[in-house]
Amino acid sequence: MDTNTFECDVAVIGLGPVGAITANLLAHQGLRVVALDREPDVMQVPRGVGIDGEIMRVMQTLGLAASLEPFLKVFRGAQYIDSAGSVVASRPAASSVGSQGWPDRYNVHQPEFEEVLRTALRSNPLITELVSTEVENIIQSPEAAQVLARSTKDGSALTVTAKYVVGADGGRSTARRIIGSTYEDYGLNQPWIVADFKVSDAADLPAINTHYAHPVSPAIYIHVVRDIRRFEFRAAPGEDLEAAVMPDRIWSRVAPWLAPEDAELLRAAVYTHRSLVVDTWRHGRVLLAGDAAHQTPPFLGQGLCTGVRDAAAIAWRLRDVLLRGAPEDLLDSYGKERAAHARHFITTATELGTKLTQPTKESIELLNSRVGREGRGVPPRLGDGIYDAAFGGGYLSAQPRNGSGVLVDDLIGYEFGLIITPEAFSELSEEVRSSLPALRVIPLVADAALHAWLHEQQAQAVLVRPDRYVYGSYPEVDDLLAGLDSLAAARGQKERAVSG
Repeated sequence: MDTNTFECDVAVIGLGPVGAITANLLAHQGLRVVALDREPDVMQVPRGVGIDGEIMRVMQTLGLAASLEPFLKVFRGAQYIDSAGSVVASRPAASSVGSQGWPDRYNVHQPEFEEVLRTALRSNPLITELVSTEVENIIQSPEAAQVLARSTKDGSALTVTAKYVVGADGGRSTARRIIGSTYEDYGLNQPWIVADFKVSDAADLPAINTHYAHPVSPAIYIHVVRDIRRFEFRAAPGEDLEAAVMPDRIWSRVAPWLAPEDAELLRAAVYTHRSLVVDTWRHGRVLLAGDAAHQTPPFLGQGLCTGVRDAAAIAWRLRDVLLRGAPEDLLDSYGKERAAHARHFITTATELGTKLTQPTKESIELLNSRVGREGRGVPPRLGDGIYDAAFGGGYLSAQPRNGSGVLVDDLIGYEFGLIITPEAFSELSEEVRSSLPALRVIPLVADAALHAWLHEQQAQAVLVRPDRYVYGSYPEVDDLLAGLDSLAAARGQKERAVSG
């Protein structure tokens, strides 16, 4: 093979968190990956600052949670202050462990998150990393897709031939442009001035994240990690954005909270907050993920999380199609599920942003409940897709521990898992039990701890997908058998669970 040509199962374009997690998950399943990025290395600029317990489950799946934890700060809470200076609403600190088996919310410095992912990526022999590489075109055929790219170092051309391509190359996505996908726009187009600081012990700043109301230019303070702090200010109408990021203007803006002798200004930039979702998530052999597929305003802290959910939903589908004989149309369900789910977070975040000029306890709590925060409300359901809608499918599953304290995901791996009471398992015929390995379903016969969890779910069995969303929650064994049959059909499996 020529040094400038590469062959793989999946080419991943973009190595931010979403692309890097996608590449790691695919290789974790035995797929050969070529990962391309236009930058020479991890960009050492602050961007995303929050992840949640669901994203920690993805890191757990990859065996990287312990590597990431030292760089995280468990969320300490947040407050919303009106223009008179009164606290009108608040969010509590994250509990030590939430329903996902991890604290519900963390603050993170994105470059450190990415370094953990790149280290894992570079140690995996199934992944070829091509940095300083600009993608110019993607040419599809019935058999493969060719990614045509060029080195930004020496201008040399290279070609990657892949069975599928995942475009995770950000808001200015080349992959999105090439496949002709366009955005559905939900109306937000707001420039914000974002400034990151390294603060000294002398800095007198709030202990928790704080949203400051202002009728024209609300502000947000974020206690990121360690000595890193962020201030965000909505630009005033007609404001000179180039001048707004000059150091003197930044220091003037943060003067009510911070003085130059107490901090170092690390970076100031203008981010234009948008609320966008693509109309086409898959075109032939190309799928979009992360900011290439959607842009989320930051007011819920869900932009990074929404992209990681894409990665977790893509990887098991590509594995099933490429390694396990699943039909290609399994990939179409990815966009249907993720578009509705992402849209819910994006429109909720957009509405929350409008409340920052005049927040009230009722409006803030209502919007937080729409995404299931801190036990209030329920996280949204996936759009129509691969789950049993009649039996509670499509919602994020909790992650209980068994009686030995082991988290369920560690027992299931990145597979479909069946958590079932001993009584229900004994009702399954030998034919059904012996079909489970061929169906690639991992059965967990509940011990006392998991039995108690199933009782809480009012179910004898819960079937959970590899991306940790419930396929179905079944009160009766006959319902479970029908669910296993529908899952087998969706994945193109000849083996079927039968009630005989």
